Amino acid sequence: MILQIKNLQIGFVNKQNEEKTIVKNFNFSLEKSKITALVGCSGCGKSLIALSILKLLPNNARFSGEIIFENQNLLKLSDDNLQKIRGKKIAMIFQDPNTALNPLHKIGKQISEAIKIHNPKITKIALKKRIEELLKMVELSDLENRLDNYPFQLSGGQKQRVLMAIALANNPQILIADEPTTAIDKNIQVEILNLIKKLSKIYNLSVLLISHNINFVKNLADEIIEIGEKINSEIIVRSSQFNIDNSKNNILFEIKNLQVKHNKSIIIQDLNLTIYQGQNLGIIGQSGSGKSTLAMAIINLIEFKGEINFNFENQLKNWQKNLKYLRNKVQIVFQDPFSSLNPRQKIFDIIAEGLIIHNDKKIAKNQFKNFVNDEVLNIANQLQLPIELLNFYPHQLSGGQRQRVAIARAIILKPQILVLDEPTTALDYQTQNQILKLLINLQKNHPIQYIIISHDHEVIDVMSDKVIEIHDGKIIS
Repeated sequence: MILQIKNLQIGFVNKQNEEKTIVKNFNFSLEKSKITALVGCSGCGKSLIALSILKLLPNNARFSGEIIFENQNLLKLSDDNLQKIRGKKIAMIFQDPNTALNPLHKIGKQISEAIKIHNPKITKIALKKRIEELLKMVELSDLENRLDNYPFQLSGGQKQRVLMAIALANNPQILIADEPTTAIDKNIQVEILNLIKKLSKIYNLSVLLISHNINFVKNLADEIIEIGEKINSEIIVRSSQFNIDNSKNNILFEIKNLQVKHNKSIIIQDLNLTIYQGQNLGIIGQSGSGKSTLAMAIINLIEFKGEINFNFENQLKNWQKNLKYLRNKVQIVFQDPFSSLNPRQKIFDIIAEGLIIHNDKKIAKNQFKNFVNDEVLNIANQLQLPIELLNFYPHQLSGGQRQRVAIARAIILKPQILVLDEPTTALDYQTQNQILKLLINLQKNHPIQYIIISHDHEVIDVMSDKVIEIHDGKIIS
């Protein structure tokens, strides 16, 4: 046994000094050189347990109990003493590399920083050699000549491997992997998990693997510990409620000769697509295929060549020159709600922001505040978001609750098109099904159509009336 948790309790205190307990009397032992999986549904506290090991909990967290490592209680250590353990003896791979990696720093600098923090006197030659060793360890030798790249220039799988290199930089005894595969497609997920298993054996690593997917970890872990409610892994079934009329007068939007470049690389080339009113469009493809790039082009968040014409108010034309109008008609729910929600705003303000921005002043000023309040409460009720959470901040919510907030923020404007970019990848099956059911019910009550982007065939099949597959920026089916 290398680490032991005794009677751990974690809760959060709000401004009214009211405490909500998330983790109660949790006990756990991590065996040396073994992989232990901690599995549970969204909001059960599994990530909080992982963060508590290195005392990375938010300031308003309250905790008690013991976390014993090398005969000392980590919860009682000062920050100075913890800094000697973090990243050196106990390292962590965070769930989303897009938020864990600094977008303003090059990959080489971020890896070298992790090494130099605990070895400040290392020579340039030794540092270069160690970086090469780490890239080889995580099977990223092809990045040796790309250390000047920024995170956005790498694929999801490459970014996750960079996080692994940073975590392994100082030969830790314990590796905590918090949902390390949720943001990448299934093929890359298997590669990452197999790599963790391989590294654990070679370097005698003790691994604590946090996951909501018991099927992925059961062939990897030496021990599986389930916390919270048992996860229901059955996906829901949806039958199309639309009667599609593929007449030219019924076009919702069309894309002609779309091309998207990044630097000198062509991400999407000569893409053509027509979607009719009443069709949910599913876009499927592996990591790096260009499916999210297509979504960014549709909502005009990136530069492109070609035409994207929308049929709003019975006019099929390029509305992208009128961005405020387009944003009112086309909204997006991003893959990771934690990074897309403003951490400094309360949930109520996040949901209400769109109404305030798009206020056309048809409502009298003295009535507008009540209108916004009523709309926020109404949409929160539709999305089964507890009213008391409207006074919380994003970090105080579970993954499923944050995704509900992201959907509420988009839906409150009553758009005609909602783009859903991997809306369920970071969620367990149970929460995933809840979100999909909510989206289906919303569509029954609102005249809205979805563009669903995913690498998960089950999600695409459930939600889509028309499916296209993208590979290397081209539609292949």
